[in-house]
Order: sequence, then C-alpha cells, then structure tokens
Amino acid sequence: MIALFSLSSVYAEHEKVSILHTKGQQAVGARFGKGTKNKFDVGLEYELCFNQRTALLCQIDMERATFGNSDFSNQFLFGGGVEIMCFHPATWMFIDIDLMGNVGYDKWTCEALDAEKSGIVGGANVGTTFEFYPTQKLAIVLGAQQYLLFGNGDSYLKPNFSLGLRYVWNK
Repeated sequence: MIALFSLSSVYAEHEKVSILHTKGQQAVGARFGKGTKNKFDVGLEYELCFNQRTALLCQIDMERATFGNSDFSNQFLFGGGVEIMCFHPATWMFIDIDLMGNVGYDKWTCEALDAEKSGIVGGANVGTTFEFYPTQKLAIVLGAQQYLLFGNGDSYLKPNFSLGLRYVWNK
C-alpha cells in the first residue's frame, strides 16, 4: 500500500494532474475485495459527480465465503447511494465517505445438515475510500465498507476491503 501511494504521488506530481470532482465527471471501474472471512468479492461500480463534494455511486458485487460447515454465495448485491468527498489533501488524492442502500440475493448451503436457504436480502453499508489519480483518466481506489444486511430470517454484518481501478471521463 505504501509503495502504491508513493508511486501514485510521484507520477501524479510529474504529470501535474489536477483532477477535481466536477459536475458531470463520470467513472466506471472494477474492484476485487476480501472480507474477514470470505474467499473473495468482485464487483463493478459507476460514479457520477454532482459537484466537487457529492456523487452518485452504484455498485454491483458477487461474493463467495465459507463459514465452518456452511458455504455462502452472494449471487449479486446491488448498492446505490452517495459518495461524499470529505478531505482533499492533494490535487491527485481524495478521501471519501460512502453511504448506500443495498438489495441482493444470498444463498447459504450447509452440507452437514443437508440444508439450503436462499432469498432476497436488503440493508445498507457505510464505507470510506481513498482515490488516487496517477493520470487524468485513471483512478486507483482503496476502500473499506461495513454492510448490515437482513433477509432469509437472519441479519448479519459483512466487512469488505477492496482495491479497484476506475476509468474517468467528463461530459
């Protein structure tokens, strides 16, 4: 992480990157994540800036995990909400807070009991992201999110840490 940060800062200073979150700026990207107990989480995301401080953020994820004798798969989890830029220490770096509502489809399988439970889940997540802009068209995004999901007669917390790349363009 430190190497990534250093490389981004050196390259950004060299290229004189001066990206600001401006109205109409859009980004689309992919990310790979890992929670505390899951095997992996992969997802796609879209961002549309309303102004320098706020943006619409949409994400869709898929996850696989194993908890003891049960396997878990999140077939899809859609999240939609707002990203708020709260700190801008350099022209090439933003620190954001994300707030989203979620809806998805989970499947739990327990081989020991020969049982399966699946259905629609809903909830919310809050997170923080660090955006680094090594060029005007590319953003490297480090994120941490905490989900609270309800469904299938259960509720659970799900942390996720991710690394992603976004392609950035303006209208």
